[in-house]
Amino acid sequence: MQEYTQSNYHFLKLIIKWKFYFIMISVVAIIVASIFSSEWFIPSKYKSFAILYPSNITPYGHESPAEQMIQLLESSDIQKDVIQKFNLAKRYDIDTTSKLGETALIATYESNVTISRTQFESIEIKVLDTDPLVACAMVSEIIDALNRKARKLQRDKTKEVLVVLTNQLNYKKQQLDSLNSRLFELRTKYQIIDYTSEAKELMKAYLKVLAGGKANSNMKNIDEMMHNFEEKGGEYYAGMKVFDELLKGYSKTKLDYDEEWKEMNKELTYTNMVTSPSPSFKKAYPIRSLIVLVSVVSTNLFLFLIIVFLDTKRKIFQ
Repeated sequence: MQEYTQSNYHFLKLIIKWKFYFIMISVVAIIVASIFSSEWFIPSKYKSFAILYPSNITPYGHESPAEQMIQLLESSDIQKDVIQKFNLAKRYDIDTTSKLGETALIATYESNVTISRTQFESIEIKVLDTDPLVACAMVSEIIDALNRKARKLQRDKTKEVLVVLTNQLNYKKQQLDSLNSRLFELRTKYQIIDYTSEAKELMKAYLKVLAGGKANSNMKNIDEMMHNFEEKGGEYYAGMKVFDELLKGYSKTKLDYDEEWKEMNKELTYTNMVTSPSPSFKKAYPIRSLIVLVSVVSTNLFLFLIIVFLDTKRKIFQ
């Protein structure tokens, strides 16, 4: 404990001994840090942000809607939309024709645009730019691009479903048309229209003729109709049953098709805005006072280490 106290006392004596050097280097550090953190070297940036919740987004697999929204916001399509609209290559002074130009542009974009999830499962979009109005406009454009991207994904998926439903409708319609043609042939050629009611009436007429006990002029027609019913009645009855089932299936598929068509033409938004973007004219970057403070502390610490080193070296040689 005594050695520790003596050591601290020795360091304090060194600081007092070299205090003018510490003061001088602090002043120099303040001046240099102030110059190199000024607008000439580090342009000021302004922050704009928005906080939103996902809406109408169907999650895939085990992803939550918030996770899927982050995936969409960080997609290359949205990055390209924003980069092109605001001509960020020129704004960031990056030559995209060079070998690493595109890589540098994306890296600069990602350093100025931050997408993160909050503790409340909402999504925060932050943008830094030298112009507060541009920063605000970029946040709004990212949200608009998200809506366009999510809408396109949904419509592409709906189009796939519509293609399947259209094929089903066409197939069912072909079946109905083919079966309806056969039923029409049975009606016209064999005079079978309503199998159930006609069968009952035909049986009544047949029994009535038999009850008369003598030949009847209608017997020939009845015999012909009885023959038609015996030969084609079963086919007609079964065909009508199949036709009814096909018609029900066609109607259900048509309802599904209409619903999907409505979904595809809906103009949905995919965000619930909690905090809308707005321009902020308060500088967010750099924090010049922090730069100056860190510079002063680091230079004084460096000077102190040099003094301790020289003092130790002097003692060793003595």
